[in-house]
Amino acid sequence: MRTPTVELRSFPDDYVIARFPADSPVPGELLAAHPIDAFVSFTRTPQEVSIVCPVELAPAGAELDGPWVGLYAGGPIPFGLTGVVASLVAPLAAAACPVFVVSTFDGDVLMVPASDSDRARSILAAAGHAVN
Repeated sequence: MRTPTVELRSFPDDYVIARFPADSPVPGELLAAHPIDAFVSFTRTPQEVSIVCPVELAPAGAELDGPWVGLYAGGPIPFGLTGVVASLVAPLAAAACPVFVVSTFDGDVLMVPASDSDRARSILAAAGHAVN
């Protein structure tokens, strides 16, 4: 089976990954304030609320990690296409490059620490992905 390759488009901003306790409300001001072209993700599990957003929109009171950069494998990527995320994460893991992945209906967002951005781009290009 052939490993899928994708085109990755860089997001222009630096990002943070924020964590709140599971019973926390999603900060409404973040929903209202973000520019429509910025990537923002909210995920709630029984354990936590995680938010990925541009650094300048980092929510107060959250545990924060960052800065991260985002690479978007936009699609739509068919749900039946297997191995896309693995083809992105495996070469980075082999090079000990941290990664945080957020999947959407149409694609996948690969977040890497800003300090590893150039190295991650080179690794992904060597794995056959187009990195813009």
